[in-house]
Amino acid sequence: MKFKKILHYTALLACIALVAVCFIPWIHNNVTNQTFTGFNVKRFASGTTLGRAGIPISILATLSFLLTALPYTAAKRTNMFICALLVAYSIRTYVVFTGALFEGEIVKLAGIYLVNVLSIFLVVCSVFPYLKKEESF
Repeated sequence: MKFKKILHYTALLACIALVAVCFIPWIHNNVTNQTFTGFNVKRFASGTTLGRAGIPISILATLSFLLTALPYTAAKRTNMFICALLVAYSIRTYVVFTGALFEGEIVKLAGIYLVNVLSIFLVVCSVFPYLKKEESF
């Protein structure tokens, strides 16, 4: 049962790290010469808005943190759903942020990869929940 306990604490750290990753650079647009983070909002002339993806990701990561910390079975099951939503939204964010018409228009930075890796890690951690009742066996 030590494996689940380690996953529990690393999931809590991953939630905190995921919120922090929303503040580091995700992409650099070579056309406009701007670097985007999860909270750097920029509206383009075409109507596209980049930079609001950090808000839902931070909300879902905070909910995941709270549900991971709670010692109830219903909270663990809800956490699996929240983490699945987080993965879906982070993949959507990757596609939206890195989509470009021409090669070399977008430079992907470390933040966009970390968002996806940490959200997938949270799903793996939510599949193996840690409950204190299990230690008595």
